[in-house]
Amino acid sequence: MKRLSPVLVVVVLTVVALVGVLGWFRMREMSSLTKPHHVHTASGTNYVVQISSATLGRVNNNYLVIVAARVENPNPFEVVLRRDSFVLLDSTREYFSPSTNGTQAALIRLPPGGARERELFTFAVTPDSFNGMLAFMAGHQNFVQIKSAKPYRPQLSEGDFKSFHRLTW
Repeated sequence: MKRLSPVLVVVVLTVVALVGVLGWFRMREMSSLTKPHHVHTASGTNYVVQISSATLGRVNNNYLVIVAARVENPNPFEVVLRRDSFVLLDSTREYFSPSTNGTQAALIRLPPGGARERELFTFAVTPDSFNGMLAFMAGHQNFVQIKSAKPYRPQLSEGDFKSFHRLTW
């Protein structure tokens, strides 16, 4: 039986360690997007927002960003949230209001102790919005980063959509 060269063992262990570190960084980045964010308002209303994904699409030569989130009400009373209080902010400090067309109601009603498992917030954005960071405002001064500061050039055809579960896009 042949013995393995010590150099080969070191190379294999190094590759395994690098793959492990890369996996750890990706899991950490994914969990930073999907961690729950506790929002406290001045009126005493509390709720929890947890983003599950951000989807980029192209429709009618415009770009859409769709943020899918779980919205939870830990209070013993009903909470009514205005959809237009959830906005998208780009790196140039331009605010984008969510669409309330179609099936998306202007108000989000959460029963006591209840949750909306997949609330969708749709934003029409400009191509310049992808030059830097994008953040989702989930409550007054509570920003959740959904895209890294690295510029992104969308390569989408009309009607194409692409979902992201990490910040690097």
